[in-house]
Formats: sequence, structure tokens, C-alpha cells
Amino acid sequence: MASLWAWIGWLQLLPNLGGQRVGISALTFLRIDPSPRSVGMGGAAVALRNDPFSAYWNPGALSRLPYPAVGLSHTFWIAGLDYAYAAISWPYKTLHRIGLQAQFLTSGPIERRTEYQSTGTGEYFTATYWAAGPVYAYEFSDRFSAGGSFKVVREQLDFFQATTWLVDMGFLYQTDVRDFRFGVVVQNFGPNSRLGVRRGRADQAPQVALRGYPPPTLFAIGAALRVWQQGPHRIEGAFQLNHPNDNTENLRLGLEYSYNGLLFLRLGQKLGLVEQYVPTVGVGLSRGVGRGRLAVSYAAEWFGRLGLQHRIGLVWQKEVSSGPRSSS
Repeated sequence: MASLWAWIGWLQLLPNLGGQRVGISALTFLRIDPSPRSVGMGGAAVALRNDPFSAYWNPGALSRLPYPAVGLSHTFWIAGLDYAYAAISWPYKTLHRIGLQAQFLTSGPIERRTEYQSTGTGEYFTATYWAAGPVYAYEFSDRFSAGGSFKVVREQLDFFQATTWLVDMGFLYQTDVRDFRFGVVVQNFGPNSRLGVRRGRADQAPQVALRGYPPPTLFAIGAALRVWQQGPHRIEGAFQLNHPNDNTENLRLGLEYSYNGLLFLRLGQKLGLVEQYVPTVGVGLSRGVGRGRLAVSYAAEWFGRLGLQHRIGLVWQKEVSSGPRSSS
């Protein structure tokens, strides 16, 4: 009994310990979830499939897309920021999947202020961040697949800029029992990012000491399965445990109801994150368009005092003759 209470004590302590890591990383725009399907399910996306947004969440799951697919999304982020994401995947020699992904965040014009001109100087600058690179996945068997991605990351803030590289690695294992899948991923693994003065701006930049900071590396494990199915009705459940290097450990839970692969309703919950106690919600519609299927999705996420954030997304996939339809 004493050992049981000791374990409970450690579990209660972990979130507090993790809270000490908040704010230690750079390039935090890489943590913005681009997928409306994932956001609607609380971010429990490591074990999801049939989705080109797997290029972001788990490149190993990209191998479960048997035909070419394209995913686009736009996020109306906090403080008027705009975030866009695009991914494309296509098959190569049956067992290989090759893809590309890109993400972009911009602040728009920001008026410069100084200690002597607190209302503005009349000059403007912008903050821009982007990342792009290839994605590869291989289907080792009908149950196991793995993949990885490489991305070049760049940030530019007024007089300063930084460029670095990062990699993602993940795998997906699936069974025949209730379509159960298990996934593991490591995101944003790479060297520190350090801002430097932009070329030709050294005479204008303030003289400050700049140091390097680690990227927002994440280790995540998750699973998904068919909870219930009857006729055209299907409910899929998913969970994910996140271990970030710059925040507390947190748990994601999600449900997705689908009707005949045409209508999707999603509900999710994040546990262990400050001021993110309101469930996430999402909806999606899918229909045949030309030689493929087009899916439109929307998700809403509440960030406490930062307000409600909206995401919209489009996914096009070449029509699949058999198997589950796109649920993006």
C-alpha cells in the first residue's frame, strides 16, 4: 500500500515538474496543429490514418495512403496571427510513400515602438516563420510501417534571423482487432536555433547578446480503434500521451463519428494543460469530386484568455476502390 501511495505522489508531481520547462524552446510555431481532424479530436492524432496531415503528426502513418493525396489548412491563430500548412503524398513502387510538407506563420505588419515613442514610430516590421521539407514512409508489412521527415526551418524577426534543420521519426502498427492501431513519434529533433543579425542590418540592429535555444521536441505515443460500428455508422476513438521538452506531460482523448464516410462529427479533450479544459469540437464533409474525393473540415479550440481559435482544411484524395474513405 505504501508503494502505491508513493506512485500516486510521483504522478501528481510530474505536471508540476514539467511546468518548470515552459518557455525554454524556440520555434514554437512548430507545435501548432495544422489538422482540423486532429484538433477536433483533441490532438490525439499519432495513430490516425487515411490523412495527408500524417506528414505532420506521424510520417509512418503516411504509408496507409494508397493513392495520391493533398492536404491544405489555414488556422486563425491567437493575436491575429495567420498559420498555413500544406502537404502532398503519392505512392512509389507500391510500398513507398513520398511527400512534401510546408508550414508558414506570419504576424502581418507590426508598428515599431521604443521607450521614447511608446505610441509608435511610424515604421513597421514583420515576424515570419516557415518550415518545409520532404517526407518518406515505407510499409514493411500489412501491419507495420515507419517513416521520417526532414525540414529546413527559418525564422525572421525584424533585424534578426535564424535557420536550422529538424527531423521527425515515427511508426504505426495496426491489428485486425477492432482496427486497433498503435503509433509512436519523435517530432522536431535537431540542433539549437540561434538568432543572428540579418545581412546588411548590423548597423541598425540593437546590440544584444543572443544565445541558442532548443527546438520544441516532442515524444508522443498513441492508439486508435473502432469503438462501435453498425451499418453506415461508425465511432472511432483515439488517445495520445505527449512528453514535450518545453511543457508538462499531457493526455489527449478524441472521438470521431462518421456516417457512411460522408459526414464526420468530432469531439476531443486535452488533460494536463493550463486553461485548455474546454473540449475541442470539429465537423467534416466528404464527397466524390471528379476522379477523387474532396473533404472539408472545420475545428474550434478554446485557449482560455486567448480566446477561440478556428481551423479550416481541405483534403483531396484520388478515389479508393475499397477500404475506408478519407476522414479528414
